[in-house]
Amino acid sequence: MFEEEEKKLEQRKKSIDKVEVPRDKLHFAVQSGFEKAKKERALKRSKIRKRSTWSIAIAAILLISFVTSISVSPVFASKVASIPGLEKIVSLIKQDRGLTAAVENDFYQPINLSQEKNGITVTLDGIIADKKGMVIFYSVHSKEVDLSTLEIKYLELSSGMTPRYRFGLGNNYGLNLTPREGTNFYSGVKTIEKVAFSKDPSWGMGIKNGDKIEHFNIPFTYKLMDVENKNIVVDKEVTIEGQRFKIKQLIVNPIRTTIKLEEDPNNSKKLLSRAFDELKLVDEMGRTWSTTPGNSYKVLPKGNLWEVPLMESFYFHDPKELTLTFGKVAAMEKSEAYVLIDTETKEFLEQPSKSIFSNLQVKDNRVSFIVQVDKEYDKNLVHFNKFIDANEKEFYIETGGLTPVVNNYVRGSMITVPEVGQKFEFELPDKSFTTYTNPIRLDLEFYPSWIEEDVQIEIK
Repeated sequence: MFEEEEKKLEQRKKSIDKVEVPRDKLHFAVQSGFEKAKKERALKRSKIRKRSTWSIAIAAILLISFVTSISVSPVFASKVASIPGLEKIVSLIKQDRGLTAAVENDFYQPINLSQEKNGITVTLDGIIADKKGMVIFYSVHSKEVDLSTLEIKYLELSSGMTPRYRFGLGNNYGLNLTPREGTNFYSGVKTIEKVAFSKDPSWGMGIKNGDKIEHFNIPFTYKLMDVENKNIVVDKEVTIEGQRFKIKQLIVNPIRTTIKLEEDPNNSKKLLSRAFDELKLVDEMGRTWSTTPGNSYKVLPKGNLWEVPLMESFYFHDPKELTLTFGKVAAMEKSEAYVLIDTETKEFLEQPSKSIFSNLQVKDNRVSFIVQVDKEYDKNLVHFNKFIDANEKEFYIETGGLTPVVNNYVRGSMITVPEVGQKFEFELPDKSFTTYTNPIRLDLEFYPSWIEEDVQIEIK
């Protein structure tokens, strides 16, 4: 009666012997299936007991299939088997050596708290937290709503004791939910650095369902992992196409490895947003740690010190050698890193020599022009956060649909115009509330311009 089931279990048992995974838990699961099947065969074969035995056999097979399907270390596979809910986020962790090592070293804290609204359930699955930041794992589930029709509008970490960290995705940049294949679950991860929260924060999300945004808020508690950074002092200079930089140090913690570097204030070029997207560290074994695209930033807006976080941390590794390479660095001449517009004469007064801007229009108290870009990569990046008038008065341009925390802002948008390019548009201030003085300047924070030179820095 159970010969077929036993054959399947025996085949799975043989296959597991070829994979380096924790044998104690897997062997126990398989052996339980065998023992239960034998007992059932010796007893009366009622339908209820047949179904019970078959369920156990399936459970054993599924457990083996799940663990053997993830190409990870035995320690990680053991953690997956022992931590409730961790299997939902394996796909988010297993490609990141730093997060995988953090889980193996018991830095992952399961939370498993949920909130349900109108058929949509948001779950805070777990976190990894140290003194420098927090990695938050969350999921969205629904039996009533097609997840692919939903859109995340914002993510938020807040606390009654400290400021709110909201990450708006806006009307034009909402994140569409793509469920895991064969499931009605969506899993996501958000890394938040340089946060100092009390032990009772809340995780929030805004999910757009049709014309309505559902707001979720999940209070939780956690334990702060008290570990010390590993600081590697470098203090070496490098020159790329005449632009000078100093690599100051590496800050290594369980969540993130960050490279601190300084640009020479006398450099002729301005470093742009995503300046160091191609920066890499390579160790003696050829293992590579790359930057997190778009996450390099100045420590102070008008300073010369930059912090460049890497995609993964090598906190739990011990590289004997490390070499730093730069690839392309986003930069352009400081004298050209802006657009100057006269809204009265309706003309560009100044713009880059290799300009991608055209068709300027000023109409109905709105300014618009075409941005010609060739790549999808550039379409989401060529934008302006603010404009400055002739008296250095700043007006922030809000393109995400959220209400800014500042009063002097105007609404703007970036839309695709077929066969033309991107159309950037923004309001001019309402004269009944405030005034501006011509001409107005829009500083370029990103532009398709790079410098590149084959340079390497030996770190250790």
